[in-house]
Amino acid sequence: MIAVKRLQSIFWVLLVTLGAIAVYLVSLRVASERTELARVERQILSAKREIRYLETEFGARASMRQLERWNSENFRFSTPTAAQYLDGERALASLEGVTPTGPAYVATPVMTAMVEGPADLPSAVAKAVAVQPEVSSDAVTARPAPESRAPAVARTDAPAKAEKPPVRTAQAVAAPAPRPAPKTTADARRVERVAMLEQTLLDDHTMGDLARLAAREKGRAMR
Repeated sequence: MIAVKRLQSIFWVLLVTLGAIAVYLVSLRVASERTELARVERQILSAKREIRYLETEFGARASMRQLERWNSENFRFSTPTAAQYLDGERALASLEGVTPTGPAYVATPVMTAMVEGPADLPSAVAKAVAVQPEVSSDAVTARPAPESRAPAVARTDAPAKAEKPPVRTAQAVAAPAPRPAPKTTADARRVERVAMLEQTLLDDHTMGDLARLAAREKGRAMR
């Protein structure tokens, strides 16, 4: 009895093994059939494309009269002549007499704005400051003119009392203050322009935005 039971267990193991092998073989067969079916479908699609191409070509060749009529009415194509062919690249490079078909292209003018960098500001400020001492020195030299007139009057009165011939004295005339050169005025205008530009770029609203962005970045860095 023990031997029969052992034989039965071995039989069942063999039966299960054979069943698994049979199922594996069936799955392989199904996979191969699916691959063959996909290959056949691709062949069918390529055959359909070829059929469509041939049908289009047959239809075009069958309607040559229609194509000729369209060409003569609309397209006006013609076969190239022998004069239209060139010998090589040199002949193509030396080809002349080609006229443009459209109007000449004219580039649109570009408007540019000149902005001075910070490096130019100290020189302009120095020039503007250097002009002020020159004007002030001229004004100082022009002030003593009224004082020189008083001694002249006193000298003319004294000879009158002594009954001496009058003596003519030269009166000092203040020299007119020199006008600033156009260069200095241009520099001053340039400085004012740069100051106005900085004022428009760095107003209170912009500085507030920059302060808020800096505080936000600082808070992110601390996190």
